[in-house]
Amino acid sequence: MSSISSITKAVTGLTAAQKGLQVTGHNISNTNTKGYTRQQLLQSDSSYLTIGKSGGYSMQVGLGVTCDEIRQIRDSLADKRLRTENSVLNYYQTLNTVSTDIESMFDEPYGSTISDFLNDFWSQTQKLSATPDGVEERMSFISTAKVLMDKINEVSNSLTDYQFKLNGNIQTSVNRINEITKEIRNLNEKIAISEVNGDNANDYRDQRNLLLDELSTYGKISYYEEPSGRVQVQFEGHEIVNHGFDINLELTDIPGSPFSKVTWSDTKGEVFDLENVSSSSYDNDSGALKGLLLARGENVVTKDTTWNEIALNDNMSVDVEGNAYVIPKIQKMLNEFTNELVTTVNEALTGTGIGNHQGKDGVQVFVPIIEGTGLVAGNIQVNPELLEDGGYNKLGTVAKAADGSNSNAENVGDNSIIKDLLSDWGTTKRWFSDGGVTSPHAKTVTMSTFFSELVTDIGSNGAVYSAKAIEKSTSVNNIENERAAMGGVSTDEEFSNMLKYQYAYNASARMITMLDGMLDTIINKM
Repeated sequence: MSSISSITKAVTGLTAAQKGLQVTGHNISNTNTKGYTRQQLLQSDSSYLTIGKSGGYSMQVGLGVTCDEIRQIRDSLADKRLRTENSVLNYYQTLNTVSTDIESMFDEPYGSTISDFLNDFWSQTQKLSATPDGVEERMSFISTAKVLMDKINEVSNSLTDYQFKLNGNIQTSVNRINEITKEIRNLNEKIAISEVNGDNANDYRDQRNLLLDELSTYGKISYYEEPSGRVQVQFEGHEIVNHGFDINLELTDIPGSPFSKVTWSDTKGEVFDLENVSSSSYDNDSGALKGLLLARGENVVTKDTTWNEIALNDNMSVDVEGNAYVIPKIQKMLNEFTNELVTTVNEALTGTGIGNHQGKDGVQVFVPIIEGTGLVAGNIQVNPELLEDGGYNKLGTVAKAADGSNSNAENVGDNSIIKDLLSDWGTTKRWFSDGGVTSPHAKTVTMSTFFSELVTDIGSNGAVYSAKAIEKSTSVNNIENERAAMGGVSTDEEFSNMLKYQYAYNASARMITMLDGMLDTIINKM
């Protein structure tokens, strides 16, 4: 009987070595599989058999080896740290990408920029002041005004188009989040069914962990694994994956806006709190989806848009970090600058024309493209009358008499209006002084300086987002390296394990062969 028992022990060793080779081969075959975590076979001694006592000591004989489990070499704490940092990283990466794209729309500091066209317009106005009745100077003034306004319209329309692009990205993100939660639910059931039957579900767990990593890029998540192997998941504090529940994100129309807000399918409440400052100080700067919503805003900016509609918290200025929708803030500042520019020129050139328009009131330089929508960026053009043949004669450069009559019309060389325009252009103005609590911090600068500071603010905000993205990227990379060091597959280590299990398998096989020969001799030859 001892020989039969010995064969049983050798078989357990053979089985254990074979299982170890399977696990090692599985690790090697998945070396480059994204999200795969190294697996390890845990073995232990089987129970011992006491066969007698000698001199007060009992004698025990081992009954072989037992394969306890195939475990993943994974650090759950590192997983949670990574997903927390990853959420913040993607928030700032999203805003940094938006800022970079906006800078490219303005073409600052390279390319044909609004700043360059402003300088050209200023220079041409000075030339017009020197020769107000010169045909070439008047035509060049109109031409540079058109080029400047075309560029401002182009930038404004690009900002609006970009809002709609971000709106599409938001829709795509919501769809992907719903796909992820559905896949997690399916994997939950596969894991529960597999493990209740005693099978190994580690590969399913790897797929689920990879989905949790991806989900964390869209927003803040927390999760808990049940004894059944299923995982409960919360997204932005709201349960979206639970056994028996099916909760998704939805897109709900914003009244009076072409955009949608992101809501829960069960409560219909908004997923993100967009009525408070979003920053690291409030620990709510998380997720690419929130970054997209803050960048896009809730509506397209019009002449009636107020700073309250652009601010998140109505008790703070939009200049406070994280208290403004990114594109709407820039669009409104561009609108206020453009309106000031257009109003200054139109109010200055209110004299009479020259040539065939001598003695007649000049026409406004800038007019709306679409009447009734106001003089805002994207809706302003140079008066078509000035672009007609001989339209340069309609520039109202000749000052009227003191009594308001056109008796001074013959003085075509009068440059007093142009000088007043140049003076007004270079005068410091008070910007945002009457906008209320939420308006940007007041500025007292000239028109050109204001635009320069606007561009500088865009670059500064982008630099802040970039710095925070780099900081978080470093943290995420460090944690990923920690995870890889623990759970990544090392081919050198796995080949060493393969040799170990192969030798163990050969040893067990040789023992069985030897016992087989002994039994053959006992049974057939004795």
